[in-house]
Amino acid sequence: MVLKTIPLVLLLTLFSVCSYSQTGEDSLDVEDDSDTATQLITINQTKARKRGVYKTYEEYLNDSPSVDAEFAAVPLKMSKNNPLIVEARVKYKGKRPKKIWGISDGENVYIRVTMGQFLKNHYLRIQCDGPMPYVFIVEKIVLVPMGLGVAVAATTAVGTAALPSFVTLSLVRTETNYFKPLLLGTNARVKRVLKEYPELLEAYKQEPKHNKATKAKYITEYNRRKMKER
Repeated sequence: MVLKTIPLVLLLTLFSVCSYSQTGEDSLDVEDDSDTATQLITINQTKARKRGVYKTYEEYLNDSPSVDAEFAAVPLKMSKNNPLIVEARVKYKGKRPKKIWGISDGENVYIRVTMGQFLKNHYLRIQCDGPMPYVFIVEKIVLVPMGLGVAVAATTAVGTAALPSFVTLSLVRTETNYFKPLLLGTNARVKRVLKEYPELLEAYKQEPKHNKATKAKYITEYNRRKMKER
């Protein structure tokens, strides 16, 4: 009985961990997350937007939510010791819209991502304005039943379990993709984004560390430049 259960558990675990990574050099380039709590700060404030539901990435980009659904969004902090808002619990009043790319509560934008142990909908806060924003995903080590040890699964922020959590940085796709709207923020991927501005790419290469805080800073600057060109 145990042998029949293991493949399914392992499959769900692997999907939870790897659903936003890709094969090749990008999947191998993830830095240590042990000092996340001291790295991550609010680099810039996002602007206020119209309240509503975005069906597509384009609606987010143009600040034109097309669904006027009523919902309540409760912001969640990264942890008890880190005040950065990284996610929200969202509850719709009435029937939930079918096509959801993300939502705006009038202050923050949250992109909808299906992930975690039980493939639940999570609403992750976009950390900067622009055509290529990024999010922080709080993940936690969880115990897998039936004596399989520990595994990693995405969870909501502000966990109460004693087991440690870590954080990954992901870039939002510049297209509508409901199944996989995020791409892992690897060093190689960040370099490809910054390639549009050679001097910005060169400055990034000269940084002593390419951790999440550094990546976030340069992606934020990239977005600022793109916004000025619009």
